[in-house]
Amino acid sequence: MNNNKDKNYTSGVKRYFLNFRYQINSLSRRKQSSILSASIVLAITFGLSAILGFLRSRFLYGRFFACCVSDLDAYTAAFRLPDLIFKLLVTGALSASFIPVFSNYIHKKDKETAYKISSTVINLLLILFIFASVFVLIFTRQLSELITNNFTGHQLDLMVNLTRILMIAQIFFLISNFLTGILQVHQTFIIPALSPIIYNVFIILSIFTLTPVFGIYGAAIGAVVGAFFHLAIQIPVARRRGFKYYFSINPRLSGVKEIIRLMIPRSLSLGLGEIENTVTLFFASSLVPGSISILNLALQLMYMPSRIFGTTVGQASLPMLSKNIAQNELETFRKTVNRIILQSVYIALPVTILILINRVSIVRIAFGAKNFPWEATLLTAKTLAFLTPAIISQAVIQILIRSFYALHNTKTPLKVSIISLIINVVLGYYFVNFTNMGIVGLAISASVGNMAQLFGLMYFFIKTVDGFSWNETLVRFNKIALSAAFMGATSWLGLIFLDRFIFDTSKTFYLIILFLINSFLGLASYIVSSHVLHIEEYRDYERFLAKFSRFIFTK
Repeated sequence: MNNNKDKNYTSGVKRYFLNFRYQINSLSRRKQSSILSASIVLAITFGLSAILGFLRSRFLYGRFFACCVSDLDAYTAAFRLPDLIFKLLVTGALSASFIPVFSNYIHKKDKETAYKISSTVINLLLILFIFASVFVLIFTRQLSELITNNFTGHQLDLMVNLTRILMIAQIFFLISNFLTGILQVHQTFIIPALSPIIYNVFIILSIFTLTPVFGIYGAAIGAVVGAFFHLAIQIPVARRRGFKYYFSINPRLSGVKEIIRLMIPRSLSLGLGEIENTVTLFFASSLVPGSISILNLALQLMYMPSRIFGTTVGQASLPMLSKNIAQNELETFRKTVNRIILQSVYIALPVTILILINRVSIVRIAFGAKNFPWEATLLTAKTLAFLTPAIISQAVIQILIRSFYALHNTKTPLKVSIISLIINVVLGYYFVNFTNMGIVGLAISASVGNMAQLFGLMYFFIKTVDGFSWNETLVRFNKIALSAAFMGATSWLGLIFLDRFIFDTSKTFYLIILFLINSFLGLASYIVSSHVLHIEEYRDYERFLAKFSRFIFTK
């Protein structure tokens, strides 16, 4: 009898894992045929990754903020040089040039050439990355001194060592991000979107398992391990999609030449963005200890919704917009960009308002209370308040930038980036050196720079595509703004009432309940007002959710 039970148990476990493997394989083969469906897939996974990112920060800050905030500042600063090299070499090639060119060959059914081009680009960038890494490894201390201000000797030593460890992770990210781009061109978004989740999981595990032994170094080791699995999870899916890797470099391929031509302005544009971030780091390092860490927390909260509702839509739209241009469908391209911007704004605007109203609760919930002082909470919330205009700006910027990339135009975003960089740096210098605003001043300068970039990109995009259906667009935008304003008033009044008369918000549990109830009231009012005002973007999401529910519940 016991043998039969053991056999049945073993058989049941085997069936479970076989079924799990089948579901994973099914997900990896499934395509997202529309920008909205792909965007929602990315938004869900980005949201999960963002939650894990907040947990990562909460655990990390809980462990180090009270006892050794200077180590935390050094850890945050150590990402600057690896991120700089990665964005210059990889992000510039991937988002601006590789995906549009690769997509063009795939849709022309020339897959062999497409994979030879992708292999050549990957190999070229690996060589360039190795040379850049060697340079950084040799001159890490000098470069670290250049981008920080008033770091102590201990902080500088720690930053140098952590930077050298984190450089290893970028090798895995380089290959992994190209696989992501290839899979997205094949309209496969689910498995690549899980990679950041895996990355965050390993860092969180390292905080509990490695930092007690290795201190802050443990978190850096966890980042390297997470980067490896960020790559590993995508390799089987890419192979099933037909990806072939060639150990060769053929720069004579016309597609490679086109990628390099488009990549240079984009890399320069990203370089300007990284210079902007580096200057901000330099300014923040001259302020009181902990300023870098607090600014990083506020930026993390700001970037979460902009990435969920802007970057995801931009990533999902680039392969499809590139297809429109490859097939010479300019009118469809123009209408698609118009529609996805409004769809993004429909979600990003109310989320921005909710974050502004509930900023203290969000900071307290996200980063904890026990090891994160009340003064730090208030400063983070205040900084976040002045960063909120950048949320809606970034949501639209990410779409407009990728629209230019689909048009094989990387020079216009570069010109606009130069202007926004100058505005941000000049304002940041003024606020830090001539006022007592500290990191709040840096938040203001960042928001103003983002808005300047938004208006500049919008102006040149309208000029490039010859119109934007302004009358209809303004009517639809005004409806969204009116509905969001009604939601904001409802949420603000609900917050005041619940805080004063119902909940003791000095306790975290009641703070979470207040935030959830207040957010529900706000979103419910937004949905009702959207229905009353007949907002088209509301109907778009309603139709998709109806289709999604039929897919889930109908077998």
